[in-house]
Amino acid sequence: MNVMPSNGPRLLQITDTHLFADPAAEQAGVVPEARFRATLRAMAPWAATADGLLHTGDLVHDGSAPGYQRVRQALRSLDLPGLVMPGNHDDRDELQSTFAAGPVRAARTLELGEWTLIGLDSLQTGEVPGHLDESELAALDEALADCSTVYCLVAVHHPPFPVGTPWLDAIGLDNPDALFRRLAADHRVRAVVCGHVHMAFDGHANGCRTLSTPATATQFLAGAEAFAIDRGPPAFRWLDLRADGGIDTDVVRVTGV
Repeated sequence: MNVMPSNGPRLLQITDTHLFADPAAEQAGVVPEARFRATLRAMAPWAATADGLLHTGDLVHDGSAPGYQRVRQALRSLDLPGLVMPGNHDDRDELQSTFAAGPVRAARTLELGEWTLIGLDSLQTGEVPGHLDESELAALDEALADCSTVYCLVAVHHPPFPVGTPWLDAIGLDNPDALFRRLAADHRVRAVVCGHVHMAFDGHANGCRTLSTPATATQFLAGAEAFAIDRGPPAFRWLDLRADGGIDTDVVRVTGV
């Protein structure tokens, strides 16, 4: 277990927790709450050497206030500053209200040493695919203009890149070109990290490193033509943001769930 960070800040990413108002509720054959709690326990030793926390959406499956409150309380137990952003299952207003203040917030940016984490909102209410509207793209432009750090990492729920699983590639971000034009124009942006696809991916698109992370809830089967479940365990990702602009990263699978 590589719990010691490299020569830069360490970021921990968790995604697609899909909690319900009822902690015992099942979704796609698992109890999301139980898998979320197991993932948090596995993250605890990593949190002791980390600098920040990221949740890339679908915090709650049913938009319920009790679900958001439990996610907030649980994430705060890691004792890290962090960002959360909505996914397609989230209720934007409830999420923003719950995470309006505190160490883990629904904010635009988080500075971690010489890196700035920029969070984007790709939620289209009532739709599964994501979209960055003009106001969100303008907010990205403003965040990049205001950024004073050497490097940036962009986070968004819906991947703006294909992951090689046809049914998931059809429900990613529907306007990726608008995003990548901005990322390509700023050499400080080193990667874009996402959730939504419930699987691990590490590649490149339009000259930018692209990362997705498994869910803490049900996993999806990589390469499947249509919806299919992978019975694998929950997971989280660690990212060591190096002083030279590189990123060391891997996924940690949670055992014993």
